[in-house]
Amino acid sequence: MAPADTPAEPAVAPTEVYMTRMAPEETGLDLGMDRTIAHATVVPGTIVRTGPTELRVDGEFELKGSGTLEDPYLPSWEYLFSAGGVYKPRQGVDDLPQRIALLDDQWVTIAGHTAFPLVTGESSEMLVMLNQWDGCCIGVPPTPFDAIEVRLQEAVPTGPKHSFNYGTVTGRMKVDPYLIQDWLVGLYILEESELRDDL
Repeated sequence: MAPADTPAEPAVAPTEVYMTRMAPEETGLDLGMDRTIAHATVVPGTIVRTGPTELRVDGEFELKGSGTLEDPYLPSWEYLFSAGGVYKPRQGVDDLPQRIALLDDQWVTIAGHTAFPLVTGESSEMLVMLNQWDGCCIGVPPTPFDAIEVRLQEAVPTGPKHSFNYGTVTGRMKVDPYLIQDWLVGLYILEESELRDDL
């Protein structure tokens, strides 16, 4: 038993314990730096592995998953939206954060509001978005940073024109800026996707 005047050892957080056991190269990962993305220059960030399938990104975001079909990345909408603070092609700024580039060609799962084309009974394309939007008049129209164009593996029936839906989509992410005269129209695409209805 330690004498009363001996200070107790400080508690160590699980992340710190994991960090002390990592190989040095895991503390500054270059994930995404090898990606070539049209109309963008990938700029390095700080990516640190904090667990077997957890990353701490730019000191601000936690990203879970491995980017595989069996264990897709689970980015938050805040994570995806953060690209807008840096990537501004209309202003001549084509810097794209490494944290966004690392999602390119990786499997991703995200939940959000869904919108389908209004004129078909079933569709193999849709949007998944942070906010509700009916494609016309009701809700908040999406930006390129808080919406993902989804290409489904199998067509699904669409609902009534002004119904709101919510679902979870898993697919292979493409970070693919779509510009019209330097105006950014779209940024994210999910291919080979599967939709799970959460309502």
